[in-house]
Amino acid sequence: MKSLLVIQHEADTPPGTTLEWAALRGYTVHHWSPGTDAPPVKTDFDLVVICGGSMDTFEEEKHPWLVVEKEFIRKLVKNNTKIFGLCLGSQLLAEILGGSVHQHHGWEIGFVPVKTRDASTLQAFHWHRYTFELPPGAELLCEGSFCKNQAFTFGKNIMATQFHPETTEQWIRECAEEVALNEKAYTGLVQSEKDMLASLPLQKDLKHWYFDQLDQLVK
Repeated sequence: MKSLLVIQHEADTPPGTTLEWAALRGYTVHHWSPGTDAPPVKTDFDLVVICGGSMDTFEEEKHPWLVVEKEFIRKLVKNNTKIFGLCLGSQLLAEILGGSVHQHHGWEIGFVPVKTRDASTLQAFHWHRYTFELPPGAELLCEGSFCKNQAFTFGKNIMATQFHPETTEQWIRECAEEVALNEKAYTGLVQSEKDMLASLPLQKDLKHWYFDQLDQLVK
């Protein structure tokens, strides 16, 4: 049976629909929490999905385990492992592959459309303040008007999104509640709680897009 490693940084940033896709495709799922656990001894996974998180790639003094995680990801890249990075995961991959990560001029939260490589529009769900510059050799997969670099591919083995295609309806509700409770903390392009909840039906098409990308990555 094929194996999937989920690298999850925080309990409140889960792999979401990644687990649904894995169950449908017959993957055995392994989990690694870099902040509390040693890295897996096994590295020959068929796919690795790197989740998001509230920490930033440069916060190695605050989160020393980031050094260990980055080294583990470098080994995966060297071994030509299939990797999908989500939000923080995309930023870690961008940095490791030679790009850079920096603070954007505002938060991007909620459903904001992005343009895909085939010029179609995808209603993507966002929760980020930092963004990446493309690594040398990477190809832009999705771009936005508020934050340009939204997704990239690197060769045939790596795909990464700044947004959250793995989001579930429950996680969107939790994000809407957080915005309502702390709206002054989030400035930028931020959907209101009301608009975010009204956009819940968009999650289904986003999930289907994500499943298609995973299928393309592992084929």
